[in-house]
Order: sequence, then structure tokens, then C-alpha cells
Amino acid sequence: MNDEHDLADWYAQRRRKRVADFKAKRPAKLRHSAALHEDIAQWGSRLFDQTAGNLMLFGPTGVAKTWSSWEVMERALKAGYSGEVLMLSQAEWQEIVGPPADRERLAAMRQADVLALDDLGSFRINDWTRELLLPVIDTRWAHNRPTIITSNLDDLDEKLGERITSRLADGATVVVLEGDDLRAGR
Repeated sequence: MNDEHDLADWYAQRRRKRVADFKAKRPAKLRHSAALHEDIAQWGSRLFDQTAGNLMLFGPTGVAKTWSSWEVMERALKAGYSGEVLMLSQAEWQEIVGPPADRERLAAMRQADVLALDDLGSFRINDWTRELLLPVIDTRWAHNRPTIITSNLDDLDEKLGERITSRLADGATVVVLEGDDLRAGR
């Protein structure tokens, strides 16, 4: 009985540390509480039985796409999700694709249990970028590893190409967030 209690305490402590580490990485401007879109919350609950698929968040600037991606993953970690989560901002993604490309970080992107690519398509995507992104997305798609993307674009095909977009969209939960720029007037 004592061993079971000790093990339960160890798991609880481990979960608290993972959540604390994730919160420490979460951008300061995105640490506030708010209501999470129901479809996004449901996607997060499907991480546990590995049926989540990808999550694609679209909408204009400032409607909480980035906040939603961080929030859903923090809630999943609090609920006990144990997979490796890699959240990448636009600046971090640009840094990885170089040139020269950071092959070690590209490998980490392929292997993470959940990968979030923020503001996908908001920066210049050329043939070099597509050639580096395709193996990441293809590997994730082939192994059913969820990818979260946020984008202001209506049509990713034009920027990413059909092959990447098709893999991202396959079985994805697509949520279009609407509203005014929440940062305007602050």
C-alpha cells in the first residue's frame, strides 16, 4: 500500500514539475486566463487516446490563436498528458531553417509528441523552407504525431504547397477564430 502511495506522489510531483516548466516557457503576454474554444478543448482531451490529429487555428491577427495553442497544451499537461511538447514561435522556426539549417532541431521537430508552429506562413517561405518543412510534416503525419499550427492565411497551399498542406489537413481539427484584435487599445 505504501509503495502505491509513493508512486502516486511521484507521478503527481512529476506532473507539477512538467506544468511548472511549461508555464516558465510560456510567453509572459500569454499567461492570462480566459475561456478556451470548445473545439480546441476537445482536441486537447483526445491527446490521451491518440486520436487528436492535427489542430489548425486560423483567423485574423490578435484573436488568441497563439494563446489557445499554449492554453490547450498547458491544460493537457495539468490533466496528466505525458508526451513531449515542442512549441515554436515564428522567430524560432526561422532560426531553425537557417541557412544553415539546424538539423538537430529539425530532428526534434519530427520526434516531438506534439509540435506547435506559430504564425505558419507569416514569413517568407521559399523552396529551401518547403524542402526542410516537408520531411518534418511528412514524418509527423506518417507516425500520427499531432501538429498545431496557427496562421492568419486563408489558403496555406499557396505558401506551403499541396503536399505539406494535405498532410496537415488530413484528419485535422480546424478552428477559425473570429473577432477584434485583442491587443488593440491596450
